Amino acid sequence: MIALSNMSRLQVSTETLLLFIRVYESKGKEFFYDELFNKDKDVFLKKTIESNVFYIGKLLNMPLTDARLKLIAKKKLVAKNKAETLMINIKHALSSIQKFPKDFELFPNEFDNLARMLSKDNEPIKFRVTEGKPDGTLFSSKKTISLKEHLELLIKEYNTQQKTKQYELLQLITNFYIDYVNASVFSSHNELIAYIILYAFLLRDFNVFKYVSFFEYFYKQQEQYKLALNQANYYYNTGYPNTDLLSKFIMDILNNAYDHVNDFAREYSFEKKLNKSDNIEATIRNGKEIFSKEDIRLAHPTVSLITIDRTLKRLKDEGLIQPLGKGRSSKWQRIDESKRQNGRQLDIFQFTD
Repeated sequence: MIALSNMSRLQVSTETLLLFIRVYESKGKEFFYDELFNKDKDVFLKKTIESNVFYIGKLLNMPLTDARLKLIAKKKLVAKNKAETLMINIKHALSSIQKFPKDFELFPNEFDNLARMLSKDNEPIKFRVTEGKPDGTLFSSKKTISLKEHLELLIKEYNTQQKTKQYELLQLITNFYIDYVNASVFSSHNELIAYIILYAFLLRDFNVFKYVSFFEYFYKQQEQYKLALNQANYYYNTGYPNTDLLSKFIMDILNNAYDHVNDFAREYSFEKKLNKSDNIEATIRNGKEIFSKEDIRLAHPTVSLITIDRTLKRLKDEGLIQPLGKGRSSKWQRIDESKRQNGRQLDIFQFTD
């Protein structure tokens, strides 16, 4: 509890203050996003879960190919090995958080239940035990102590600091996270559990992650995370861990996520007024010459696969595109206007013998 119990050491720089202001200004638009995206909320839910599962697998360096990770993220599969069993359990955990973000509460049982979910049909994850002297005196007898008790004290300290209302929420979360990571309360997968708890914390209070993948941003900025974690841990045992970089890391993710959703909201509002098939056609006409159906799906996440397939067939029949290969990994090629004319139309005044 070194970080949480020394919250008074924190000093907020001008740069950090500006980042906080930007985050909370963006957070103020969440009601607008919820109303705008309400019709397609199930589409966003499915897409975000899939992306989170894939990128947390990448973050953990799971011994699985990208193709296999994507299949686990998208479909119900029977696990072939322990790594796949763990990924399926992770998917269940992330799905629960994504579907019921406001239900997360900071109780030891939440951690215990998460550990049980992750260890289903796999190696059990249990609270570690250690030997110590409960009263700390020289002549008292040693006793086996479960680190669940340490977690309870850590949660109690978090709640105490929160009640003072002296500290900003993200700073509280950051300092709790550092204390939790250093405690290593479970027998295994402490890093994984820390990631998921951090995500549950953030999704509960910042619903931007209902629409974009938290772990995609985390994975792409993991070098910044490693640097921030090393800085915090370097001074941890002195009682004054420097958590500034970790707070900035979380705020950077939040600001990038809000920027993405804000840009997408403008496009989404425009799309609602257009025919979806016409909008897909515009993307193809103005996009890459060679593309895949997955590229179209990513550009139009709220459009059904049926609509995408129908549009591709129509454009093929019209001679705008042509398939390159067959199967799931096949691609499409846009046919330039000049080539279409040369291949399909004669000059009406062409002289022939």
